[in-house]
Formats: sequence, structure tokens, C-alpha cells
Amino acid sequence: MRKIYSKLNRAKEGAALIVALWTLVLLSLIVGSFAFEVNLEGMLVSHKRKKFHAEVLALSGLEYARAILDKQQEAKQLEIEDMDEDKDGFMQSALYTKRGLVSTSSIKFENGGKFDITIESAEGGLNVNLLNREDWLDIFEMANVPSTDWDEMIDCLEDWIDPGDLHSLNGAESDDPFYEEQGYPVKNGPLDSVEELLLVKSWGPDILYGRPADEENDEIFGIAYFLTVWGDGRLNLNSASIDAMRAAGMTDEHIAEVLDGLAGEDGERYNTDDGLTESHLNGDSRFKLQSTYVKVTSVGEIYGNQYQIESIFLMKNKDSMVVYWNEGPVKK
Repeated sequence: MRKIYSKLNRAKEGAALIVALWTLVLLSLIVGSFAFEVNLEGMLVSHKRKKFHAEVLALSGLEYARAILDKQQEAKQLEIEDMDEDKDGFMQSALYTKRGLVSTSSIKFENGGKFDITIESAEGGLNVNLLNREDWLDIFEMANVPSTDWDEMIDCLEDWIDPGDLHSLNGAESDDPFYEEQGYPVKNGPLDSVEELLLVKSWGPDILYGRPADEENDEIFGIAYFLTVWGDGRLNLNSASIDAMRAAGMTDEHIAEVLDGLAGEDGERYNTDDGLTESHLNGDSRFKLQSTYVKVTSVGEIYGNQYQIESIFLMKNKDSMVVYWNEGPVKK
């Protein structure tokens, strides 16, 4: 009897030990899971906080840019020597903006954060809503777009923009299989952005952003970077790229004169006498030196996180008004 009783006790003790071990394992899993969730939530909160800080810095940069825009008239009236004590280049940026030049500013803070802003003309490119057929033909030829695609591309764009449902010869309206498959109709109105061209039949990323040459196709040079949807159609020479000038039909000699003129009388860039004069327009009504629409890009950065705000300001008299806004994290 004693032997049987002893065996039963040992069995009970063994079972109790197993239960205790399983209990410890379960408790460890629960504690570990809880610790993992706490750590994960902490990381998410930290990431959101850093992202929020970057967003706030981008907003601060935008307000800084707005202050620069509001000082344009005052900067125009200042003498050159008054700029010597210009803190952070604030008034020089205002002077550049008044002249239609590109202006950049970077402000750093003690916590390691900063914002970088770029102020430039939104009319430094060709307005896609105001280009005629001949303009597009010149652009396509310059960009090396295959000539067999020209007529269809132009007609499809005209059908996208013009009111009504009448088809151009090589165009496409909402009843075209392309738009039925894509699931959206033609707009029948002007483009709101250059990227909207991607929605138009026969247009695509290769046309807008370029395509390298391969065994079957020649290289296409992207056209998006010298196009715009803002302004009256006149090109601002103080901020236009060389390709935009060429697309506008300027000769190489005229372009060289413009590039030299941007440096001002002293021939050196990035000081207070930069900018073109009316003489550089050669009396051509296609060009101008100042802009009604100004593009502001503000990038806030802290702890490796970047947030960007892109906006377009309409300048009316002494006031500025936001007419376009786009924001989001900067993709790396």
C-alpha cells in the first residue's frame, strides 16, 4: 500500500510540475506579447510625432514664404546697400520674387529640424491649355516623339478639353473603348494639372517623363518639366528653363543673351542685381519678366522625416491668395 501511495504522490507532483511549467510558458507568452504591443505602439507614436513635427515645419516654411511674398513691394524700393544686413536673405528673396527670379531659403532650428523653401514662377513653362497645334508639333519634334503619333495625340487632347461630344478625326470622346475600359469620361474642360495628360488617350508616362532608347524605340525626352497650367501663356524668362525657351521657339542666340542677362550688370549670379530687363524680351509679346502665379514648395525635415507642401499663389496687387495646394510625406 505504501508503495502504491508513494507512486500516486509522485504522479501528482509530476502533473503539478507540468501544469506549473505550462502556466509559466503561457504567462511568458502573454507578457512578451504585451511588451511587443507596447513597444510597437511606442514606435508608431514616435513615428507619428516625428511626421507631425515635419508637417508643422513645412507649414512654417509656407508661412515664411508668404511673408516674403508680402514684402515684394518693400524690397523693390530698397537700395542695394540696404541688403548688407539682410538676415537669412529674407529681403533678397522678396526682391527676387518681385523680379520673377527663383528664390531659395533654408531655416534651421536648435532641435535639429529645418525647412527649405523654393519660390519660383508658376509661369516658367508653356501653358498646355493655350498651346495650338503648331506649338505641339514643335514640342513633339524637340522631344523626339514619333511623328506617327502626333495627330492622334493632339486630336485626343482637343477632344478632352473642348466642350461637346463631336469626335476629331483622330480623337476620342467618352464613348471610345479606351475611356470605357478606364472607367471615366473625357473632361470637356481645361486641364487642372500637367499630370492630367496621363488620363488622355494616346498620352502616357513616356511622353511626360521620357523614355530611354532600346532596340525597337528611340529615346523620348520628357516634356512635363517645361509645361504648366498656370498663367496667360506668356513665358517668364526670369525662371524658365533652357528647354522651355527652346520649346517657345527662341533661338540659341536669344537664349544665350537671356542667360547672360540673368547675372545682372556685374556678371555674377545670386546677388541683388540679378534679373533681366525689358531689353531682353526683344519686344516679343510671348515673353514676360514677372508672374501673376507663384509656386511655393516647402519641405519640413526632422529626425530623417520629410514633409512637403506645394502651393500656387495668385498675386493680386499687394495680396497673395492660395489657388492650389498639394501636400504629403516626401518619398525616398
